[in-house]
Amino acid sequence: MNYKKIFVTVISVFLLLNLTAQDIQNDTDFCKNEIGIDVANIITILSKKPESFLLNYKRRLTEQNAVRCGLDIEWSTSSDGYKGLKNKVGYEWDRSIKNWKWQFSYGADISFLYRANNFQTNKTVRGGMHPFIGFAHYFVKQFSIATELNLNFFVSKRIKPGSFDSDENKTVFDMNVGSVGMLLVCYHF
Repeated sequence: MNYKKIFVTVISVFLLLNLTAQDIQNDTDFCKNEIGIDVANIITILSKKPESFLLNYKRRLTEQNAVRCGLDIEWSTSSDGYKGLKNKVGYEWDRSIKNWKWQFSYGADISFLYRANNFQTNKTVRGGMHPFIGFAHYFVKQFSIATELNLNFFVSKRIKPGSFDSDENKTVFDMNVGSVGMLLVCYHF
């Protein structure tokens, strides 16, 4: 009989704490931060996508708006390889599809790339703008997978100081559609 009273008291306290914890929370029911890793670049079966960034971060300003950035570092020690740094910054709008588990997003990023060849003086500097659309599926509020399709507008400057050819040191404008294949695994907190 005494155990029943203790059991009911403990259960009541846990329920009461849960109810009061919900009252104490502020009115935001979404995670403000997100870290995503592009696993398509890690899986060796899939080829590396040039518009992909290995590490991505989002900061939600509201439930439907976010500021985002990405970083990718490429480092090779082979004689025909190169070292490169690529980053992006952008803004995203999100809309839920049917329920919170499916999400449609759209927005634009601006990017910068610096790449230098090993054992040569050749360098590439590139800037770009990338409008995108994307889809995400949430397994739970803290974990999701996402993919994006983007349109790329690039301005590149190739620098080859030892070249006498004037076409080697020129500015190039380029536009292409980014390939689908980026698969982000995201953690929300």
